[in-house]
Amino acid sequence: MPNIGTPQGSVHYEVVGSGPPVILIHGWTQAWNTWRSTIETFQGQYRMYAPDLWGFGESEKDRRDSFLVSDFVELIPQFMDALGMTRVPIMGHSMGGTTALAVALKYPDRVKKVAVVGSPIDGRSLSPFLKLASRKTVASLMLMGESQPMLRTFIRLWSPFVTPANPRLFYDMTMNNAQGFTVDSFFSSINSLRLTDLSRQIHTITIPAMGIYGAKDVIVSPHQIDVFRHSLPQGRDVWIPRAGHFPMWDTPEEFNRAFRDFMSL
Repeated sequence: MPNIGTPQGSVHYEVVGSGPPVILIHGWTQAWNTWRSTIETFQGQYRMYAPDLWGFGESEKDRRDSFLVSDFVELIPQFMDALGMTRVPIMGHSMGGTTALAVALKYPDRVKKVAVVGSPIDGRSLSPFLKLASRKTVASLMLMGESQPMLRTFIRLWSPFVTPANPRLFYDMTMNNAQGFTVDSFFSSINSLRLTDLSRQIHTITIPAMGIYGAKDVIVSPHQIDVFRHSLPQGRDVWIPRAGHFPMWDTPEEFNRAFRDFMSL
């Protein structure tokens, strides 16, 4: 489980496989293991780097800086610099996809191609439940207690809607990863995501781009694919009717096909 130092704090990451590199960015409340099945499937073809964002997983939590999307945007080139990477494909899930798009906008010379998976291009597309979690008082209640009973109950009730094909996986992953985030990283990151709107900027992206959305997504409006299509008409979009917010878990065959297409763009 390697860690590297960056100017803004340590970053834990997993790296598996051989071949052309790709960076995989997880979403809110998750960690590198969001991508475990993808890594296992493609480790013979690609060298996959999956960092934990600051405030999540095993990355830096005691930061003088914040846990905003803008901070995560800086993490990626710092991570690349530390590992000697110049220009690579980046795929991000949910908040990680918004981060990936923002990196492509701010550092276009560092991103070879970019993909988003169930990501809010406009933060107003987030579920009302996630918008509620952007309040510190709510976050404090959700994470209160050693076993976090309120969070545990909410995730258990919501799991069948988030990952309809495998609700237990979302519950287990989220509660396991809950040990890796704090009240500050929990509420400030989602509040920042709520206030992020890239819809008026992403038309300037000229590198290959892909948007992957599940029709049953209850965390981010699946209609964000329409924003992607309108803003990036030269991009490639993938609509997965049976998938929720985690297509890599709900419909792995369809997601893996999209991943292969992305890497061949």
